[in-house]
Amino acid sequence: MTFLNPSLIIWLLLPLAALAAAVSGQRRRRQAHRDLAGPEARGRGILRRGMLPVLTGILLLVPALMRPVSNPREREVKTEGRNIVFLVDVSRSMLAEDLVPNRLERARYDILSVVPALSGNRVGLVAFAGNSVLKCPLTLDYSYFSQAVSDLSTGSVSRGGTNLGDAVRRVIDDLFLESDRAMMDIILITDGEDQDSFPVEAARKAGEAGIRIVTMALGDADQSSPVPSGEENREEYVTYEDQVVYSRPDLKTLQAMSDASGTGWMVHVPEGTLELKGILSRIRREGKSENTGTMKQYIYDEHYRWLLLPSFFLILTGLVRRRSLDLTALKRFRQRRRA
Repeated sequence: MTFLNPSLIIWLLLPLAALAAAVSGQRRRRQAHRDLAGPEARGRGILRRGMLPVLTGILLLVPALMRPVSNPREREVKTEGRNIVFLVDVSRSMLAEDLVPNRLERARYDILSVVPALSGNRVGLVAFAGNSVLKCPLTLDYSYFSQAVSDLSTGSVSRGGTNLGDAVRRVIDDLFLESDRAMMDIILITDGEDQDSFPVEAARKAGEAGIRIVTMALGDADQSSPVPSGEENREEYVTYEDQVVYSRPDLKTLQAMSDASGTGWMVHVPEGTLELKGILSRIRREGKSENTGTMKQYIYDEHYRWLLLPSFFLILTGLVRRRSLDLTALKRFRQRRRA
């Protein structure tokens, strides 16, 4: 016998805290009961007022929520989904702070938060700036993918700048097998400032191969933001010819890229979060799925029901008992007033 949620054992402190609170308030309640029901209320303790079954029910509820299980066994589960590559810009312009705390950290955090929604999809990660680097090949190992996302930084690539077109061509040519391209999607996360790498032409090539591109434009398009000189030094800014360099997303280029891929679309994120969960839902809804492999999964015999049902019964019994005693006390009080 083991528990799938052992950390919930701390909740056992709840009934003990409730008992302590009930005892501390007992003296104040005795006077109220004496006024309502007469001297016979003096001997009515906490347990007689329905607290014992309630506390016992809570004590049973906690191990039920901890999910007691036995007889673990492994099975292979076929997965269905798509091949999704996160193509993430790690150039220094992604350090602009119009998103909190900055564009790159916002992207990193939001990708990690959506990992549970990736289930069934093979996922990959490519970082790019002046050149592109494969950080995670297509995989169902979401722990490995998460670690690769956590390690993203402006130092993930060796050359600065932003070459959107080269990054897309790298994904098409090196990451996907030709037979898989009908089930492929690229989620491009960037501010869209390109250095003449012909990104729209690259996106059109992706569309011809059956690859959809969803572009995410990060940053405020109405007001440029200064570019910090590094992740550790955010008080100083990149300069060019003694002028501070500012960055704003290139919405026109990113919209043209998503349109050129045929079935893609652009999402502008001027503030807040990236809402990747909605994008993944739309990808799954609008695209075909295929068998992406198998995953090992453990199944168990669950025993929480044997604790949950008695717990609810005891709690309900205690509450009904307490309600009944309160009504009896009120009835006696009214009888005394009539007398």
